[in-house]
Amino acid sequence: MPDNITSAVASGGTPNAVPITPAIIEVYSREILFQAQPLLRFEQIASRKEELSVMPGRTINFLRYAALTGDAALVENVDMETDNLTASQIQITVSEHGKALQVTEFALRTAFTDILSDSATMLGHHMAKYRDGMIRDELLTASNVVYAGIATGRDSIGATDYFDTEMVKDMVEILATNKAPKINGDAYICFIHPHQARRLRDDEHWVDASHYGAPDQIFRGEIGRYEDVRFIETTMIPYIDASGNVWADGLDTGVDDVTAGQTEDVYRAIMVGDHSIGLAVSLEAELRDDGVHDFGRRHKLAWYGIWGVGLIEGGHVVIGESA
Repeated sequence: MPDNITSAVASGGTPNAVPITPAIIEVYSREILFQAQPLLRFEQIASRKEELSVMPGRTINFLRYAALTGDAALVENVDMETDNLTASQIQITVSEHGKALQVTEFALRTAFTDILSDSATMLGHHMAKYRDGMIRDELLTASNVVYAGIATGRDSIGATDYFDTEMVKDMVEILATNKAPKINGDAYICFIHPHQARRLRDDEHWVDASHYGAPDQIFRGEIGRYEDVRFIETTMIPYIDASGNVWADGLDTGVDDVTAGQTEDVYRAIMVGDHSIGLAVSLEAELRDDGVHDFGRRHKLAWYGIWGVGLIEGGHVVIGESA
């Protein structure tokens, strides 16, 4: 943290005020990342780029070359024909993000708990859920969708059209056909709601994460594996009720996604291959105070960061909708 960050309590303020020194601010800054880490799910599979932290600019450009095609057979005494490289660009633009809390000096002095520490924890939780939600929402813009059972659309999903192994195979087929590489060369990753995961656990070929031979390699939130897919359970997976309201993590997101004829709550699992989503970071989230207010009677804390999220390979993402 910069040396000139000062306490929220002014020098010469109330005699009993305890300054928030730069050393304490640094401790809280580390804590916010520690507290956020267990909640992060989607960020585990993002291709993280930090060029903007060392180079000026607002945008990171990914250069993608098209594969070479055509016949390679040669004829003696005939010159080889030359092709041109074909490239396209994928851009991720960064922007500011942050959330602030205010704590009074009176609350700090009379509370039975460490309110500053609690505030840092709550800010960390908010940052984690906020950024995970950004990555999730960007993944959900992919166009590949598989519906449960014999449904051909969201409006025909019935009450018993659960997420099952047949649906997993259909989603894997799309990723494999699109030549999506597996994460770490090992498996595809599927983010799934606890409601969807319930039926998968009944399949005889389901392998629980606790039975893995190398438990230290488990992703955060990973619950098990079916063939070449590893499943991460999270309540951040959204579901759409029959009225079209979108819910995630137990809360109405304020977004509507109305589909005519929909009669059931529809959950949206997300299966991904490698290089599906990019996270461009210019400034990692950090905790900051806002100086002196009202003679040290009010303390303001906030997390602040600069980053952006973008879909790199839409063909490496499949959405699985089920009851």
